[in-house]
Amino acid sequence: MLNIKKLTALIIVGGLAAGTLGGCFGGENGDNGDNGNTHAEHTWSDYISGGESGHYRRTTCTEHEPINSEVEEHVYDGDAATVCNVCGYVRVVGEAGYYFDSTAPAGGDGSLQSPYNSFFYLNSIELKAGDVLRFKNGCEFRGGFELKEVSGTESQPIVITNYGGGTALPKFNGNNTAKGSNKGVITLENCSYITVRNIEIYDSAKSEDDRRGVMLLADSKEQGAFNTSTGITLEGLYIHDIRGTTDAANSGMSTASKITGGVQIWSYYGRGRFDKLTIKGCTIRNVDNVGIASWYRPGTSGAHKVSPYSADFGKTAHTNVVICDNDISDIGKNGIFVRNLKGGVIERNVLHDTAVRCISGNTIVTSYVHGTVIQHNEGYLNRAQPKMNNGEKDWQDGCMLDADLQSRDTVWQYNYSHDNSFGLFINCTSLLTDLNVRDKVTVRYNLSVNDKGNMAIVYINYAAELVEIYNNTFVTSAEDSPVLLKVNGSNNSADRNYAFYNNVIYNRSANASVKLSYGTNTQDISNNLVFNDDGAAIDGLDYFKQLNSEGLYVDPLLTGNIGATVEKRSGMEAANVCKLASSSPAKDEGKAVSGVAKDFFGNAYRRSLGFFCGF
Repeated sequence: MLNIKKLTALIIVGGLAAGTLGGCFGGENGDNGDNGNTHAEHTWSDYISGGESGHYRRTTCTEHEPINSEVEEHVYDGDAATVCNVCGYVRVVGEAGYYFDSTAPAGGDGSLQSPYNSFFYLNSIELKAGDVLRFKNGCEFRGGFELKEVSGTESQPIVITNYGGGTALPKFNGNNTAKGSNKGVITLENCSYITVRNIEIYDSAKSEDDRRGVMLLADSKEQGAFNTSTGITLEGLYIHDIRGTTDAANSGMSTASKITGGVQIWSYYGRGRFDKLTIKGCTIRNVDNVGIASWYRPGTSGAHKVSPYSADFGKTAHTNVVICDNDISDIGKNGIFVRNLKGGVIERNVLHDTAVRCISGNTIVTSYVHGTVIQHNEGYLNRAQPKMNNGEKDWQDGCMLDADLQSRDTVWQYNYSHDNSFGLFINCTSLLTDLNVRDKVTVRYNLSVNDKGNMAIVYINYAAELVEIYNNTFVTSAEDSPVLLKVNGSNNSADRNYAFYNNVIYNRSANASVKLSYGTNTQDISNNLVFNDDGAAIDGLDYFKQLNSEGLYVDPLLTGNIGATVEKRSGMEAANVCKLASSSPAKDEGKAVSGVAKDFFGNAYRRSLGFFCGF
């Protein structure tokens, strides 16, 4: 029950008195005991917000001027609630931390009531575990945000985040100043247990330069010293309009271009690494040249790499890295390019419109990694185009997935590729037997729909100990002329070692092809189902049939129709139309595989063909 205290003031208006809050009195014939006046109940307005102090009501009686009730405290459902149940006032819950509001006057003390107004004040703060830096929604802060050798703890990380009403995040604008060696709009150097959450990051500069949205650096300038940065989390960031270096004339192949983009992670001198690094729920859009990239050291020479086959790799590799649930689009070259990872997972990301400004580039790439898993990602509209060389088209890269040099024991599973320039997968792996470098790669339970296959939907390109491709489903477009499977190499090559089995190919193109090497490669092609829709054909299918033992050439009986537009083919749920009917001839016809618990949709494993087991 709300307690409305009574006013003791008496207001006389034109011979009528407002009286107390209990009522108004006066008039010619009224009588109320000793004083001879008649009381009448006041009529009241709804509750009115009085700001932070509380709320009140105002009389609406026509007989006298309005009066206000005394101010009452706001009423909330709990300490974390922000909206008063009575008047609707929205409060800012004043949690502990340092507050920043770029519209506030200079000289603030960092409190909610008197916030700092620029990054300048960071120099005056001695951050400790559990501290929170709060930046006001909708405000713009210019220049670079930098923390160096600052750490929270696992239970009390230091958090950089937003506060206030509205949906517009606080904006960190590099403003053409946060650039150059080892710099980003946000730079964290030798920090641990830092979380950066719900910040918009961009640079208003329009010309290309050495820029990054977020720069994560773990390093030491001293010989013999080493720094491990632990527990860094980037979450809910909106990183956009970072004009790095495209090097478009060289297809973005220079180091200067590869080290620019949305998020870059490295050790400049090779004396540092990251552990428990998480990048999740971020939107990265319109950046050059890479969406997210990690390195041992930024560069392509031997000194900038540590082989995952060497004894030193475990000492220098980034560990427990998770890149998940990000939306990455309009990227100059690669969406995600990870190097120097031991383990780690890249999952549930959506990447589209990659290789937009650099002619070529694969969407998700690994190199110099060991045991990394790439799963449940969707990639579409890789925009790679050919260079013209003496009137001939010279294609370079344009796949969704690329196991690049020394991608040791990587697993690529449950991904959805559609409408890409090449297709699902390309390998640029390593086989150096004298150095005991023997890449093995597994590609399984993926779906490819309407990939253009300009070079190939699956391209066995470089040497490997083994590239094993099984239980994938491929559905082509009638409008394209895709190369379904291509094996690079001359007739004398003997190092493209691969297995291709338990796959389903549903071809709708009249101009599809398979291009296999006639050399002495170690190849295992078996138990694949291949079907040509009405009017469709595959050049090279006769030779493929000779190799495809236990093969089937019948309709696999898809349960739905492929979406007519890219939009209708987008989203993981679009894969549902490629499930197979319960009467499909693919059911229980596959070669048995080990180490697989489920199919693309999470159904329990059974010995069937393609990416679906849920009969």
